[in-house]
Amino acid sequence: MNHHYLATAILAVSTLGVTACTANHQASKEQHTDTSVTVVTPQDNGSVHHPKWSYEGSTGPEYWGDVEGASACKIGQQQSPIDIKEVTASSTAAPSIDYRQSTNVRIHDNGHTIVYTPTTEDNAIVLNDERYVLKQFHYHTPSEHQFGGQNYPGEIHFVHANSEGNLAVVGIMLQIGQTNDVLRVLLNGTELTTQNDEEYTANGIDLSALAPVMPTFYHYSGSLTTPPCSEEVQWYVSQKPLTLANDQFAIMSDLYEGNNRPIQPQGSRKVEQLAH
Repeated sequence: MNHHYLATAILAVSTLGVTACTANHQASKEQHTDTSVTVVTPQDNGSVHHPKWSYEGSTGPEYWGDVEGASACKIGQQQSPIDIKEVTASSTAAPSIDYRQSTNVRIHDNGHTIVYTPTTEDNAIVLNDERYVLKQFHYHTPSEHQFGGQNYPGEIHFVHANSEGNLAVVGIMLQIGQTNDVLRVLLNGTELTTQNDEEYTANGIDLSALAPVMPTFYHYSGSLTTPPCSEEVQWYVSQKPLTLANDQFAIMSDLYEGNNRPIQPQGSRKVEQLAH
């Protein structure tokens, strides 16, 4: 098998990185680039905060394994995130992303990140002819996954499940650059959610613009990156980052900065490079 070592070469394509995944299967989605068709309306407060764990101090990642039901965080052998630095070429097909151009998305703050949950099951990815429905997406700053020891400024995790409840997560890095119109609308709803401590719904979000066709993915078997750190999660990390403006990223990082789990040992696991 051919091995490719990712160090400075990959860093030239992707500066700082992203990762992390929540055990909550709620889905979150981005709003449509045309703000005239995007409506944000208040809903009942559905936020659930989890004081038993955090990202620092006596409830930080070092102690997650002590949380009831989360022993995998301490003893698991296939934990996420990892540092992607050596990959193996594979003939396996990359995931096919089938996201809609108009989706209503619920937005709420769960105490660890902002969670965006689609109100329908129309958005999905296809893996080996099997459909995995998008349940939610959320972000981490900085990224959880690394490339050659380097992070991106942030990472969005798109969490999917098949009919049997098996999970597949697509991780897309965030890079500072041009303004992202879809994220701009979503972040408007995010600010309302956090300012008013209420759940909001954003209508007509173009999710397809948040996860365009990605030429290359890195695949490995891992875990959720938050308690309970459940394993047997299939990870598909995109090589190509998503761009957003500095002021847009500031909104995200002002709310949650440092909500990234430290890198976990890769062990004997291989990372496959998949391409369309």
